[in-house]
Amino acid sequence: MKYVPQNLETERLRFRLIDKSDFEAWLPFFSPDLNRHFLFLDPDKTALELCEFWFEKCLLRYEENRGGLNAIILKETGKMIGQCGILVQNMDNEPRLEVGYSMLPNHRNKGYATEAAIAAKNYAFKHEFDKDFNDTVVSMLHVDNHGSEKVAISNGMTLEKTFTDFGDNRFHVYSQSRDEWLKK
Repeated sequence: MKYVPQNLETERLRFRLIDKSDFEAWLPFFSPDLNRHFLFLDPDKTALELCEFWFEKCLLRYEENRGGLNAIILKETGKMIGQCGILVQNMDNEPRLEVGYSMLPNHRNKGYATEAAIAAKNYAFKHEFDKDFNDTVVSMLHVDNHGSEKVAISNGMTLEKTFTDFGDNRFHVYSQSRDEWLKK
């Protein structure tokens, strides 16, 4: 689990590995239809089915050393409020490091996603994981996901490109290079 932040904390948040006991806490993430749209999830699946798929994918990433999301714990309450981490993605047939983040609906617009994303990006650069790839860290998001776009910009990233995948889904890719990160 080389790329998964461990023992990482911020002022308000603590990162830890996701485990099956987090399932019930994460289930509300799949209730709003908006998340299904932004993540290109099957609209015909139930929230329970989508959560099962999400957890299988997350735990498989850990096993295959392709990074992964962490449970984001609010220190004040000890409760899971979101997920954030470093993912190894394939973009244009090139492996890239992505800072991924998702917050439970009732914990959005409070700065938690930005705080977690900054910590994850800094973790990647401090551990020089970017040198295994192409000297940048990215965040990839649906073109209509303006909340995630604000997080990427607040995380010091700029728009690198917009692309359409094979399913005609449109994404923005925001990135920051090691040199840009060092200047901050």
